[in-house]
Amino acid sequence: MERVLGVETEYGLSARASGRRLSAPEAAELLFRPVVAEHRSSDAFLANGGRLYLDVGAHPEYATPECRTPRGVLVAERAGDQLLADLAVRATALAASTGTEVAFRLFKNNVDGFGNSWGCHENYLVTRELELAGAVELLTSFLVTRQVLCGTGRWYRGKFRISQRADHLHEELSALTTRARPLVNTRDEPLADPARFRRLHVLAGDSNLVEPSGWLKLATTAAVLELLDRPEGPDGRLAALRLADPADALRRVARDPLAVLELADGRRLTAIEVQRAHLDLAAPHAEPALAMLWARVLDALAAGEPELVADGVEWAAKLRLLREFRQRHGLAADDPRLAQLDLAFHQLGGPLAALEDGGAVARLTDPVEVTRALADPPEPTRAVARAAFLRAVGTGRRSYSVDWRTCTVRDLPDGAHRTDRTVVLDDPLATTTPELEELLAACASAP
Repeated sequence: MERVLGVETEYGLSARASGRRLSAPEAAELLFRPVVAEHRSSDAFLANGGRLYLDVGAHPEYATPECRTPRGVLVAERAGDQLLADLAVRATALAASTGTEVAFRLFKNNVDGFGNSWGCHENYLVTRELELAGAVELLTSFLVTRQVLCGTGRWYRGKFRISQRADHLHEELSALTTRARPLVNTRDEPLADPARFRRLHVLAGDSNLVEPSGWLKLATTAAVLELLDRPEGPDGRLAALRLADPADALRRVARDPLAVLELADGRRLTAIEVQRAHLDLAAPHAEPALAMLWARVLDALAAGEPELVADGVEWAAKLRLLREFRQRHGLAADDPRLAQLDLAFHQLGGPLAALEDGGAVARLTDPVEVTRALADPPEPTRAVARAAFLRAVGTGRRSYSVDWRTCTVRDLPDGAHRTDRTVVLDDPLATTTPELEELLAACASAP
């Protein structure tokens, strides 16, 4: 089916002002002062159709606009990274104008040193006919083992794990997001026509800075979803890949990508073999470049040689960097400098940017298209309609509200009266509607 997809990224944030480390709320308040000044709120929909806001725990969060392809999400996500970096520069200048010297550090990661975790949530449009619990049951083995492709890695107490999220996920399916986090969230927020669509809200992934890993995360999932979301129903072969204990398997794979996992039917397969089975099933629905990269990564990992794919698999790139650093300086496994480098790896504009610039890590997006994505919505999706609405009402002359599905103009002249007018954008694939065009015309002509 034709679908839209997108990513919500929560960023780690620290700041110092006048030599003092700021609390999370203090840092967030300073960072978002330019946003509040421009939008009169810390929660704003943007010119590109995306959303910037503060989430629970004072985490800056950016949600990409709706995109039609995994690569489109990758571009929009990279634009979000640039947006946050630019926001830090603007906030620093604004604070300086009031006599406050502040230094921000933004991290695209998922854990801190105190046991806290924050997420990167993927959203996929699926049909309402897809029964969620059954679909997640079939999808779980893929999500559990997917970390070998797109985990971001973590050096923790002298040992390396390939995923930052694995230790913080406890269930296959639930409505919770902050305590017993599931692989997939059950909140029924379709953000589209609820009679036709639902939103598959995946919490299982790490926040990727390495672009091939980010693309693999999204593109492989979209390909596997094609096996579930077919008119004739899910591919029956997926049921044979169910895991006996998904939570245990999730943690075992995080510690060893070659871990042997017990399936529900008693068979034992490695995480790589489980992924290979999904690749074999999904390849007919995947573009050739995806199938080739997916297979290349699995081949390297099966051979026990992650360094062969360190140019595109994030945890492998981090492991290579940490090993080289440790060897160069003769460090013990528990040396705190390794933990410091682990954290710095995820800083926007940090060591990874240098690796990318030097060609050690591959880049799939073009800087020009990323800059363009800061201002322009991806086409053709509902984000185009939302952006058109914001252009029409964002001059400050009119009071309005907007969310993923609705656009509202308040106190609009209607004959002898004034009224609020709302347009519902239920089709995420439509770039406009007659109702929206009528509303925009009314805004343009009204005094």
